[in-house]
Amino acid sequence: MKLGLQGRFLLILCCISLLQLILLSTASYYYVSEQRYREVGEQALDVAQLVARDSAVITGVRRADTARLNLLVEKIRSDVGASFIVIGDRNALRLVHPQSDRIGKPMVGDDPTRALVNGESYISHAKGSLGVSVRGKTPIHDELGQIIGVVSVGYLVRDIDADLRGFLRFGLFITLLIVLLNSLAAGWLARRYKKAIFGFEPEQIGRLYAELDCTLRTVREGILTIDGEGRLTSINPNGIKLLHLDEQQARGAIGRPINDLLPETRMLSLIHDPKPQYDEEIWLNGQHLIVNRLPLVRDGELIGAVSSFRRKDELAELSAQLSQVQAYSDLLRVQTHEHNNQLGTIAGLIELGAHEEALAFIGREAGTEQTLLSFLMTAIAKPKVAGLLLGKYHRAHELGLELVVEPDSRLHDIPARVSGSQLVTLLGNLIDNAFEATRRQGAPYAPIRVSMTDLGQDLILEVEDGAGGVAPTLQDRLFEPGVSSKTERGHGIGLALVRKTLDALKGDIVIEATEQGSCFVCYIPKDV
Repeated sequence: MKLGLQGRFLLILCCISLLQLILLSTASYYYVSEQRYREVGEQALDVAQLVARDSAVITGVRRADTARLNLLVEKIRSDVGASFIVIGDRNALRLVHPQSDRIGKPMVGDDPTRALVNGESYISHAKGSLGVSVRGKTPIHDELGQIIGVVSVGYLVRDIDADLRGFLRFGLFITLLIVLLNSLAAGWLARRYKKAIFGFEPEQIGRLYAELDCTLRTVREGILTIDGEGRLTSINPNGIKLLHLDEQQARGAIGRPINDLLPETRMLSLIHDPKPQYDEEIWLNGQHLIVNRLPLVRDGELIGAVSSFRRKDELAELSAQLSQVQAYSDLLRVQTHEHNNQLGTIAGLIELGAHEEALAFIGREAGTEQTLLSFLMTAIAKPKVAGLLLGKYHRAHELGLELVVEPDSRLHDIPARVSGSQLVTLLGNLIDNAFEATRRQGAPYAPIRVSMTDLGQDLILEVEDGAGGVAPTLQDRLFEPGVSSKTERGHGIGLALVRKTLDALKGDIVIEATEQGSCFVCYIPKDV
C-alpha cells in the first residue's frame, strides 16, 4: 500500500531519528563504558596504594599474620566497595583473600612479578579466581624500602556492567521518548504542510505543475504572475513574445520587482486594491493589449496577482473574421430572399395567364445572373473571390445600391503565396466600407465600382465608393485599429485588417480622390 504524505513524513523522521539515536547511544555507551572502566581502574590502584602504605598492613605482611590482615583488609574493602582485596607475600602466595580456603595458594590472573620484582604500580584487566576484573596492583615496602609483598584491589566486570546497564536502560527510554515525540512532530508537520498545499500529495503536485507548465506554454494568451510583494513569479513564453521581451532578461527578472522588467505595468494596483479588472485596454512596453487581472487570495490573505493579455489587433482580427462569417450568412439570406421574390413574381404571372411575360422575366433574371456568374468564373482564378463578389452584388441590390465589376477585370496570374482568403479579406472589407460610406452620403447613390488586374509586376485591386471622399485628417490614421469616420461603436476594424493583410503580403494601399468619392487601391507585388 502506498503511503500518503503524513505516513511518509512519519516514517522518514522516525527512521532518521532512530538511526541517529542508535548511533549516538552506541557512541555514548562506549564512551561512558571506557570512562567508567578507567575510573574504576584508577580507584582500584588508589586503594591498593593506600593499603600498601598502611603500617598495620606492612607489619602483618612482614609477620605473615593472615588472621589480622584479613580482618583489617575486609573492613577497608567494605568501606571502599571493592569486589576483592588480595595481598600476597614476596613469593606471590596469598596472605589475604575473600575466600579463606584459597589463602596460602599462589595468586592467579596476571603475572604479579611486575610489582614484586620491578616495583611497578599498574592497572590490569584479567580473569582471576573470582572472575574477570579490573585490578590495581602495587608493591608493599617495609621500613627499609624492601618489597615484601603485593596488594591487588579489584572490581568485578559483571558488577561494573550492572551499573552500566542502568545507563543503557535510561538511554533506551530516552530513545523511545524522542522517537515518540518525533512521531507527534512529524504528524503535526505533515498536517500543516498538507494544509499549505491544499491537501495534495507530492505526486499530485508534480502532475499539476507539469499540466500547468504545459498549459502556460500552449495557450495563446500571455500570462504573468506576481507575489504579494510585487515580485515577478512567472511569465509564459507567449507573454514574453507578446511583450517583445528578451527571453533571457525575462527569465532573469523572476524573483525581482515586476517594475524592474515592466515599469509601465499596473499590476501592483491589485496589491493595494485587490479588485478584478476585466478587458482593460492598455499600452505596455509599446504594445496595445487587452488585459484581465485577478488577485490571488488564499484563506482571506492576498498572496499575489495574475494577469492574462492578448494583442488588441488579434482580438480585432478575430472579431472581423466573425463579422465576415455573419456577413456571408446575411448574403445567403439576401440571395434566398431575392430568389423567393422572383419565384413569387413568376408564380403570379403564370396564375394570371401572362405566360409570355413570365418567360421573359425568367430569361431576363437568369441572363443577368448567368452573365455575371460566367464573367466572374472566367475572369477570376480564385472561386472564393468570385463567390464573394457574387454575394456582394446581391447584397448591394438588397441595400438599393449598385455594385459594378469592371468588365476588363482579371485575376489569373496570382502568386502561390497569395491565398484566396487574403483576397477575400481585402475585397470584402473594402466593399463593405464602400457600402456604408455610400449609404451615409444619401440617395441618389452613385455606383460602387470594383476593378482587378494582374497585369505587370503587381496585383491591383480597386474599390471606388460614392461617399464624397475621405477627410484629410483621417487619411493618415484610417488604417489604425479603432480609427473610423463612423461614430458608432464597433467600427475601425475592417480597414485595420486590410492593412495587416497587406503588410503580411508586403503590399501597400493608397487612397485616391475621384469625382464621386474615394478609390482605395491595393498593390500586391507578385515577387518578393
